[in-house]
Amino acid sequence: MKAFVLPSADQPATIADLPEPQPGDDQVRVRITAASVNGFDVFEANGYLIPMMEHAFPTVIGRDFAGVVDSVGAGRADVAVGDEVFGFVPSAPPLRDGTYAEALVGGPDLVLAPKPSALPFTVAAAIPLAGVTALDAVDAVDIKPGDVVVVAGATGGVGSIALQLAAQRGARVIATARAGDEESFVRGLGAAETVDYTAGDVADSIRSIAPDGVAALIDVVSRDQAFVRMTEIVRDGGRISTTLGAADVEALARRNIRATNVMGRPTTEKLIALGEQVLAGTLRIEVQRTFPLVDAAAALAAFAAGTRGKIVLEVG
Repeated sequence: MKAFVLPSADQPATIADLPEPQPGDDQVRVRITAASVNGFDVFEANGYLIPMMEHAFPTVIGRDFAGVVDSVGAGRADVAVGDEVFGFVPSAPPLRDGTYAEALVGGPDLVLAPKPSALPFTVAAAIPLAGVTALDAVDAVDIKPGDVVVVAGATGGVGSIALQLAAQRGARVIATARAGDEESFVRGLGAAETVDYTAGDVADSIRSIAPDGVAALIDVVSRDQAFVRMTEIVRDGGRISTTLGAADVEALARRNIRATNVMGRPTTEKLIALGEQVLAGTLRIEVQRTFPLVDAAAALAAFAAGTRGKIVLEVG
């Protein structure tokens, strides 16, 4: 089968031919139709995770997927051949199996959810990691109706979903977005106000909109001093979630701010709930662009350059 792999610790990621994987007794095989791009995939493909996590080479890149079950081990009764599914491969070491391939085999740890038949495979594949990370980030800040909430990084995969979920819970959302198409995009998703992150100090701009500070900050882009600066807009007693591990939880607690470093953890239940929302039209998943599997390197480069929504590989 064709797959996009990291061949070894000292070779760049590339398209390769691998043996067709065969499921064991407690495993299923999914014929991959689509797989989406996440930041983890970019780091993995560039070898940045090799010093941090054990790899089994060749390592197939990719975590999110949507496809069709085409083989089921004798010990599995929860899925059947022909089921349309979407899901997530947990990043437990040794890293070996991924979704940038024509087929994927996984056991009980593989997160699987039934794909609604009316949901396109490309959209379903874009949901798992970004959708669950957004959901967990919004849950962490415990939004109350009327809260003023900033979503920093509102145009990307995680941010665009978090913005919508926050607005659904009654927040008045201030979103960071470049003036023009990005501003129109986030307003269409429910942002009440926008701040152009390319024009001056973002925190100062937010202060001009909310001079008394905001109830909560959901930040998917800021690190180091940029993140510290963003925390200054949150009033004492507020809540913060960051998806980049940027929060000094103890220091913020001294301001009576509850901060959470969020690491999205997909589960079947969360995927089903998000899929139902997308199908109902209450949650929009923006797929900015699709690439064929053979152009996986170009897809990763496009993601690294910045996206409006998600980038997806069309595999099958």
